[in-house]
Amino acid sequence: MFFHLSGGFDSKAYARNRQAKHELVKQGTAHGTIVYCGGRPVGSCQFGPREELPRIDGKRGYKPTSVEAWRITCLFISRGHRRMGFANLAVTSSIVEMKKLGVQRVEAYPVEGKLAASFLWSGTPDLFERAGFARVGPLGRKSWVYSLKLS
Repeated sequence: MFFHLSGGFDSKAYARNRQAKHELVKQGTAHGTIVYCGGRPVGSCQFGPREELPRIDGKRGYKPTSVEAWRITCLFISRGHRRMGFANLAVTSSIVEMKKLGVQRVEAYPVEGKLAASFLWSGTPDLFERAGFARVGPLGRKSWVYSLKLS
């Protein structure tokens, strides 16, 4: 829910956040892919248009690559399935879905440097470079804006 909200966010309000996300999905105003392994969900990738994920707009130094660009804002891969290619699968599957929706450009905001895997919720530069994204500019101290033209 963090990127869905432009104002305050209560990270400890798990039940309320879960219910709010569920409502967005029911309304069709939340996009993403879920990655499965052996029939069980092991990861996800959140994406959507600017209006759906406005939180990036307030980040220091953010300059949009296009007002129509969609955003990949959050990746999650469960602890036992990391470093097995599931993040790559989540990103590439999300790109396929966005192409189906007619999206022309996608932005991503990976974090650079040594961080614990639990803090890499926006992915790494290497992950997005492998998917064809190009670095556009800085976003804060350790994050970057990456862009990919889809058509």
